Amino acid sequence: MRRFAYCKVVLATSLVWVMLDMFILLYFSECNKCDDKRERGLPENQEKMKEMFKINQFNLMASEMIAFNRTLPDVRLEG
Repeated sequence: MRRFAYCKVVLATSLVWVMLDMFILLYFSECNKCDDKRERGLPENQEKMKEMFKINQFNLMASEMIAFNRTLPDVRLEG
């Protein structure tokens, strides 16, 4: 009879820990934050990007985000 009681206690505590872990993982997940960013900033920037693309035929927003003074390694072969 004691074995059955111990099994119930172990199963109950395991279930509580699993539920607590799932809550923590879902609450602090990065996916929730990604959805908020997508809803807030993306449509406005996307429309602006499409307008600039119609005028220039390339992604001017991405081009403006790249710094002028940047160092890139020379990947050409010597020879």
